Amino acid sequence: WTWVMDELLALQAELARVQEAPSVFKLSEPNIVELIQKLCELGLVDVLFTTNGKEYLTPKQLHNEVEDEILTHGGRVNITELPPIINVDLTQIERVVDTLLKRGKDGLQIVNGELINSYYLDSLAEEINIALQGAGRLTIGDLAVQHNFASEFIQSLVQARLGTTIDAKLSAGTLYTATYVARHTARVRGALSALTKPASLAAIVKSHGFNEGLFHEALRDLHESGRLPGTLQGKTSFTPAMHLTLQAAAVGDYYKLNGVVEYATLSRMGVRDPLKYLQTEHPGGLALSACYMAKEMLATAEAELDEACRAGTAANLRTAFTTPLADVDFDLVISSSAAIASAVSCARAVRLGAHLLPGRPPRPP
Repeated sequence: WTWVMDELLALQAELARVQEAPSVFKLSEPNIVELIQKLCELGLVDVLFTTNGKEYLTPKQLHNEVEDEILTHGGRVNITELPPIINVDLTQIERVVDTLLKRGKDGLQIVNGELINSYYLDSLAEEINIALQGAGRLTIGDLAVQHNFASEFIQSLVQARLGTTIDAKLSAGTLYTATYVARHTARVRGALSALTKPASLAAIVKSHGFNEGLFHEALRDLHESGRLPGTLQGKTSFTPAMHLTLQAAAVGDYYKLNGVVEYATLSRMGVRDPLKYLQTEHPGGLALSACYMAKEMLATAEAELDEACRAGTAANLRTAFTTPLADVDFDLVISSSAAIASAVSCARAVRLGAHLLPGRPPRPP
């Protein structure tokens, strides 16, 4: 074995001399750069130069490094931040980005010069939801400023995740939790239930500090479900059922007592269409120009005519009614009374404006 060990030692010594000997063929850095450029021109290799010229990387490696940096930055990074990190020109980064965007991997998109993937958007939505559940309400504008996005982008992000990642209601650019909406609805119901007369909805919103969008949604739901009885006039006014009940009773009593109601009186009571209201509540009356009259009131005019015919004097229909009538009203009064219309048609009475003059006496049977 001695001779074997001697040979091994000799070989080790020879190897050491070879390694320590100066190289006959040694390339300088410029030579290497020129050589790599020539190989690239010939299509023998496909590499990219770094900005300092000391390193090369393949297009595939550049793709991998760009993707890695996007993930390292949490799914959101500005394109201009990548060149100094990866040590390549911005144009090289932009070419890679175009390829990645076309592939659509991980929902990658570019927003105002920033690369953003779906992981970041999902994380942002979860962050918004956590903040919202704690605050009760958040505006799209505030979220846009906080996360340095346009309001339109935040709104589209939120709308796409409402009911899933984000548990909220979006109204007029503001997010509300279900608890906030329920509390707001209860306040709306309380404020309107306390009304005893018609009220302006705009005034209620202002005085109670309601959110206008939520207010009208809550009011519509409460009214349609029957939890807030009354009459709703679009987004203008609300008349509580209590007022309508008291109003109907007051108008009914007045109509029964006097036999006539002026439209102006109902207008002052808040009735929007007095004639329609009276025809609905008290059908069968006479719709005169300024008032609504019960047909029973015609009996007074008929009695006036009978008395005038017996006495041979004129009957003044104006004095037969407690409410002054316009000249045009007497046409309807006369045509609505069978007795008066018959007297005029058979010439037993002659009409002269609001007066009925005695005509020829009826023939004896």
